[in-house]
Amino acid sequence: MRRPLTTVTAAAFLLVSVASTVGTADAAEVRVPASVPATQCTSRDAFPPGGGTNTGGIPNRYQYSNSPYAGARFDGCADTLQIYYGDFSNPRYAYYEIAYTYPSQLGWYRWVDRGMGRRVWSVRPPITRGDWNFKVRACANTFDSPGPGTCTAWSPQLFLHAV
Repeated sequence: MRRPLTTVTAAAFLLVSVASTVGTADAAEVRVPASVPATQCTSRDAFPPGGGTNTGGIPNRYQYSNSPYAGARFDGCADTLQIYYGDFSNPRYAYYEIAYTYPSQLGWYRWVDRGMGRRVWSVRPPITRGDWNFKVRACANTFDSPGPGTCTAWSPQLFLHAV
């Protein structure tokens, strides 16, 4: 059976129109406006893989019943890494001890902050990209002469993937 030429022409026209529309849509989906940066910035918060009580805040802070809280945030746009810790106001304690690991380095490093209350430690840029771990405890006496029982338990160990 032969079809009239107008039916074949109309079908061909519709097929070409649909194909053109689909091709245009595909091109529009991959087009990026000039105002959007080539790479997106990331902001990541640390979390405790081994558990702990989330006390809230921005970023979230985690603690055990007998430890200071700890939280951390990486901001890739500003190239900052900040560790939030503290809220341990017992007058017996005089300083915080922060233990941390960072990318490409083995073992725990320690840093002492001679203040109490709520604290923020900013890691100096440029931030080494990769996996970081943090934990914090409050200690009594001077850090030159620690003895048994002079520090609280460590906060939950936090993991932060800073990329």
